[in-house]
Amino acid sequence: MTQLKKNVTTTARRVAINAESSVASSLLLNHQGKLWIEHAGERYQLRRTSNNRLILTK
Repeated sequence: MTQLKKNVTTTARRVAINAESSVASSLLLNHQGKLWIEHAGERYQLRRTSNNRLILTK
């Protein structure tokens, strides 16, 4: 997972989280419409499709 760290940008965004939180996908996805997520030692990709839907893949 150390290889992932060199690809992370230093841009910070603040998001308040509570039980009713929601976050606009435009704040999470990069300019290519993608976001990498690490969970339980696995890496997943959240991406926006050409039909403007979201898909999470391993």
